[in-house]
Amino acid sequence: MILPGHIAAPVLCHRYAGANLPVAMVASLLPDVVDKVLHYGAGLSSSSRLPMHTLWGWLGTTLLVVLIGAVLSRAVAWGYAWFLSYGVHLLCDSGLVGDDVPLLHPFVKYDLESPPFPLAYLFDPATWPWPKLIAEALLVGVTVYLEWRRRSTHPRAGGSLAGAALSEGRR
Repeated sequence: MILPGHIAAPVLCHRYAGANLPVAMVASLLPDVVDKVLHYGAGLSSSSRLPMHTLWGWLGTTLLVVLIGAVLSRAVAWGYAWFLSYGVHLLCDSGLVGDDVPLLHPFVKYDLESPPFPLAYLFDPATWPWPKLIAEALLVGVTVYLEWRRRSTHPRAGGSLAGAALSEGRR
């Protein structure tokens, strides 16, 4: 998944599964931010998919979010939003769209290849991951359509998602 999908997926988790939007948004972005920084920025990871695209990254961060949420009396809501949105991120990165997610690393060996820099494949049309790009376009298109339809049929429910995220974050 690339950035538009990282934004669309938590919006759908929020609108149709009741996930806390700010928490879901961070959960959707965190795996790639951490993995890319560790691999490309710091050279501390052998792949741009490790360690956060694993079951251990998903469940470990969910536990951490639940513990932080417990201190603020939001453990269930935050844990649910994090678990759901992070899981949807992994699903969208999975073999369903032609990628390999090292879910059981280090117990299962994965042949992971990382491009020389993030999104390098976009500069060579011969290597474009068409299934991933089509899935991303569909995800973003459906999200934009559903948001447009919701706002046009319920004008009072309008407003920006950023405004909704800020007001929800205060709850």
